Amino acid sequence: MKTKPFEVWKEDIKPALESKVEEFHRFGYTSVKEEDIWALTMKKLQKEEVSLRIHSLVQAVLHLSIRDYMNDVTIASYKESASLYSSETALQELLEDIDAGGSSDRHLT
Repeated sequence: MKTKPFEVWKEDIKPALESKVEEFHRFGYTSVKEEDIWALTMKKLQKEEVSLRIHSLVQAVLHLSIRDYMNDVTIASYKESASLYSSETALQELLEDIDAGGSSDRHLT
């Protein structure tokens, strides 16, 4: 399901977003912002079949749990680490290739 139609209601459900952010802050997750809640809600709605009604959107926001948020953050962290690792590996291989190719061509006198 595409979440684009929900964008028109983003401002209308701002009180629900603010409420969810306050809830997370009360539990100590003070770095959570409205945009984080919105993005996570959109991700969840893409996986589910939800009717295109404003009450479905509000329900999705209010049913987000800290577990949902932490799972999303953890998965994003793993993906970032994996891409960083593969980039480091590629860089290391490139440096080794340069080192191997360059050392045979250079002679110190």
